[in-house]
Formats: sequence, structure tokens, C-alpha cells
Amino acid sequence: MKAFAASSLAAALYTVTASADPLQACPNDICFQVAVPQAASSSGSGNMYFQMSAPTSYQWVALGTGSTMSNSNMFIMYTDGSGNVTISPRTARGHNMPTLSSSTDLQLLAGSGVKDGKMIANVLCTNCASWSSGSLALNSATSSWIGAWKAGSAINSASTSQSIQQHDDHTNFNLDLTKATVQTDSNPFEGTSGGGSGSGTGSGNGSGSGSGSGNGNGNGGSTSGGVVFNGGSGGLSNVLLAHGIIMSIVFIFLYPVGAILMPLLGKWMAHAAWQSVAFLLMWAGFGTGYVYARDNGYLFAQTHTLLGTVVVAMLAIQPFLGVAHHKYYKKYQTRGVISHTHIWYGRALMLLGIINGGLGLELASSSRSYVIAYSVIAAIIGVAWIGSAVWGEIRRSKRTVKREQSHDSPESQQRIPYRQKK
Repeated sequence: MKAFAASSLAAALYTVTASADPLQACPNDICFQVAVPQAASSSGSGNMYFQMSAPTSYQWVALGTGSTMSNSNMFIMYTDGSGNVTISPRTARGHNMPTLSSSTDLQLLAGSGVKDGKMIANVLCTNCASWSSGSLALNSATSSWIGAWKAGSAINSASTSQSIQQHDDHTNFNLDLTKATVQTDSNPFEGTSGGGSGSGTGSGNGSGSGSGSGNGNGNGGSTSGGVVFNGGSGGLSNVLLAHGIIMSIVFIFLYPVGAILMPLLGKWMAHAAWQSVAFLLMWAGFGTGYVYARDNGYLFAQTHTLLGTVVVAMLAIQPFLGVAHHKYYKKYQTRGVISHTHIWYGRALMLLGIINGGLGLELASSSRSYVIAYSVIAAIIGVAWIGSAVWGEIRRSKRTVKREQSHDSPESQQRIPYRQKK
């Protein structure tokens, strides 16, 4: 066995192994194995076998394709209350509870069940190469996978649409499926620690429960390789966490507050200094996001990375527009085209940045509490921003009226010739 150390919000130890046949990835005390028959590996589609095993101290354990919950083809295992396990195929939109996918054909195989304090599901999937919201090449050398789990009392339900609570932890990893090839199209997990000689039952269309007397003691792998973890157990990498925190601060706090300072204080130096700090932090956040996206296959592959790059690039000219606006206003004591361009261009990009932050939370499968906190803060700052903009316009209009009245007064008219002589 070869040990991989991965760290995130908390340090976690992963044991990762592979054999000439199934690949095994074990975050903590949970293990996932995947095997692809030779025929399916050659064509890239067909049958796929996988095994999930975990202590019964977990309510449920899930394995899914892809790098995020959204559009993933997920398989959730929990006890059925009769000494067996239930395997439920599901899909999700964003960070919401996955719903049953009735089109996925799963069959629970021999060796599945609950024994010695462990849940085991040996599963055949006949159509996992494609589903309604994605596809998986069964001969991919860099296939992306996710795992998730929830500790607690047993669910004990045979229903494949049983409601489940939000996961405690999750992980991301890549599998080289070319190293997961098995010669025959049959259950490859009998005789391993997750399999046994007992019998199992299964049904198509995404449901099944089974049991077995599993007496094997193999570890599911004899050589290492073919598995790469992208993040530690239970959360985001430090780079991704830094990106999320920095960009959230920049777009839902610093930029809006900087925009508020101008109408409230009327001090362009305070406005410029504040926005300069936000501008520099934005590039730091963009840099961390770029590194994570590049290293994990997200770069320019999702709306979040595409829109984020566009917003940051377009904001690069905003400081120059601000300088041009200041010079124009200082000379003419009124706003011109360049002024309105600077103001509305900045407002539009701030709004896009806030929206893109929400897309980032969805892409990272952030918890509901993070999403709520982000939304509440953005809403509060947004109301304050709009209020200050309206108040600033009212105050500016009053000043304009007073200036015009002063200019039209008799005393002003008498002074004009003397000013002109100067």
C-alpha cells in the first residue's frame, strides 16, 4: 500500500491502493473501489462495477462522478433495516439534496450487506457511461470523482428516494480507469474485504438491496497507483478557501463600500485609496483561483471561471476611467460621458462579480450556511449601496440648483465682468 497525505481545513490521512484490476481509494475508514471490464474499457462504454464500504456509524456514504455535486451521477448507500443495504442513484442541481435518478440501472451483487459493523455494497452499473446531465468515459486516465458521508444513526430504509441529511465531509479524487481493468464481466469483489460468498439480490432502474456472508479478507488491491486525491477530507483546499474568502470580501464588501464612500464623504482620495486596496486584493484572489482551477481541471471549463476572468479583466481599466473622471470633474465641475462611464461600468461589473461569487459557491458545493451568509451580507451591502447612490444623486442635484441660482443672482451678474477681466 502507498500512503498519500492530503491536507485541507483539517489534516486527514488517506490510504490509496490499486491492483491490476479494481482501483481502491480510501478516505479515512471509508473505501471506494471501481472496476471496468476489458470490453467496456476498450470501447469506453458498457458495464462498470464499484464497491462502497464503510462502518455502520455512518448514516450514509456516497460516491459520485465528476468534480462537484452539480450534474454528478451519484450513488448513495445506507442500511435498509433488515441486515441489508440500499443503493440509491441520484443527481443534484447545485448544493441541494440529490434526487432519485430512475434512469440509472444499478444491480446489487453478491457480498453486499451489513456484517461485523460494516456496510458493503457491491454494485453493477450497466449505463454509467452516460446519464441525463453528463457522461463518463470508462477508459479515461483522468476521470474525476467525489465522495461524501454523513455520520449518525442508521437510516434503515429500503426506499431509494429516502430523504438524507447534508453531508459532514467530502473529498475529490481522480481515477485512472485504464488501471482498473478486469478481464471478465462479472463481480470482481467477491473474496475481498468488501465481498463474500453470500448471495445478493438486485433490481434495475436504480434500486436494489442485498446481503451476503462476506468471508473474504483481502484488501482490494495489491499494487499502488492510478488514484490522486485533489483535496483533504471534509472540505476545500487551502488555496480554494483563500480564493473564496478574498473574492467574497472584495466583491460583497470592499468594492461596494468604496462606492458608498464617494457620495457619503465626497472625498475622492478616500474613495481612490479604498478601491485601490480592493483592486490589489482582487488580483490576489484571482491568482489563487487561477492556480486551483489550473491544477484541478476547472480552468475555463465552467461559467464561474469564464465569467470571473472576464470581470477581473474588464475591471483592469476601471482605475484609469476613475482618473479620467476625476480630471474631467475637476476641470468642469460637472459630470461628463467619461464620468457616467466610470460609474455605471463599475456598478455593472460589481454586480456581475457578486453573481459570480454565488456561482463559485455552487461550484465548490459550499454548505448552505455559507450560501446564506454570502446572500445576506450581499443583500445588506447592496441596499446600503443603492441608498447611498440615491442620496448622493439628490445631494448633487441640490448643489447644482444652488450653484445655478447663485450664478443667476444680481450680485453674481455684477461680479462676472470683474472675473472676466482677470
